[in-house]
Amino acid sequence: MRAFPIRTPVCIRTPVCLVAVLMLAGCRERSAAPSGGRYQDLVALFQEWRTFQQPKLLDGVPDYSAGAMRAQRRELSTYQSRLTAIDPSGWPVAQQVDHHLVRAEMNGLEFDHRVHRPWARNPGFYVTVFPSQSDQPAREGPHAYGSLELWTYAFPLTAERAAQLSAQLKTIPPLLDQARGNLIENARDLWIMGIRSVSQQSATLAALAAQVAGSTPELEADVQRAREATDALRVWLEAQAASKTGPSGVGRDNYDWHLKNVQLVPHTWQEEVTIMRRELARALAGLALEEHRNRRLPQPVPVASAAEHSRRFNAAVTEYLAFLT
Repeated sequence: MRAFPIRTPVCIRTPVCLVAVLMLAGCRERSAAPSGGRYQDLVALFQEWRTFQQPKLLDGVPDYSAGAMRAQRRELSTYQSRLTAIDPSGWPVAQQVDHHLVRAEMNGLEFDHRVHRPWARNPGFYVTVFPSQSDQPAREGPHAYGSLELWTYAFPLTAERAAQLSAQLKTIPPLLDQARGNLIENARDLWIMGIRSVSQQSATLAALAAQVAGSTPELEADVQRAREATDALRVWLEAQAASKTGPSGVGRDNYDWHLKNVQLVPHTWQEEVTIMRRELARALAGLALEEHRNRRLPQPVPVASAAEHSRRFNAAVTEYLAFLT
């Protein structure tokens, strides 16, 4: 279970395979007669929920304004009440699991509104242009709805794909204009990291401009406007940075609540720290035993330069993959 699914819209907190889980569980044990509510009611609610948890769109641009977020939070309680009214206690275990997963997603949106508020605290939330594929099923971290996954485009572009890219790029300037009104909270670390992320988006758009040079005037102009809006946001963020002095963490109590109610993990923060310290001790003990076993061998020569590190690293990866093969 993932804490921050990245390419699904913010607030989705459960695995992207949930739809498949719901379908498989329904097919596998369709003959069971649940009591206190129907499994089909859960599936219908889940489908409504996935539509609701996405932000409203204004001319194709997601609305994360304070008013829109207040409205979403108020309506969230209605969905949670509807889920509570569905009693899965008499269902097969697989279907009860689905009920817990939907509950976890709703808790995730509640946590976003009550604690995270990335639309108001985290400038990196508004970075939506990604040149490479995520190494996770869903891109990690909270991001605004409607990302531009550049890695899905093959260059040179066809006329159809160029039009699609232009349409996505057109949403970036109004979204970033909106960001300046939404980002009102004081979280220094998130602010500083957000400046770096926004700067990286500018570099990505600069590279894109070179890729689409000579295509269509409209596409070239859309790339330019997106980059100018990104740079304008970066300048604004840098001007505000000195006033951002507050903490960015959520606190231990909130972290424990998230573990229990969103990630469905049966541990507290303190218990996770204990587990990590235990594993660190195990690793250090293993290292000491290996050093003792090789104590009569010459000491390894430390890496002397970045070039040597790169060479040795790549050679080690090649050797390891050959071993695995």
